[in-house]
Amino acid sequence: MINKPLRFFAAALLPVMLAAACAGNPGNTGPKTQSYQNDGYLGITNTNPNLQTGPSYHTYEMDTNMMRDAVTPIAGVRKVRIATNGPNATVRLSVTKESTDADMERIRGQALDALKRAVPRYNFKVLVRSE
Repeated sequence: MINKPLRFFAAALLPVMLAAACAGNPGNTGPKTQSYQNDGYLGITNTNPNLQTGPSYHTYEMDTNMMRDAVTPIAGVRKVRIATNGPNATVRLSVTKESTDADMERIRGQALDALKRAVPRYNFKVLVRSE
């Protein structure tokens, strides 16, 4: 006899539980999933830019090569010497003896602009001398 009321209660409770279980989430207020950036490293290249896997990671050799490539195409430049010390870079340019002071100042300005565009994280000092 005790089982009969329990069966009736279970039969009445079953549709209510099924309706609650099948109800959707109105408003979609739960947490949203986020995907990793498609970089092959599960998104870590942007979270840690100084890792060697990041696209902005450079060695001093790479930086000086980029500096050299920036100033070599300037007309009148014969030799380039670069010295880096932390965030500071001294770039020494040699030009021909026939260059005037105006030419040397033009070359210095062009070199400074090109260096700031190529490697903006350095503070540059550009020295031009005739040879």
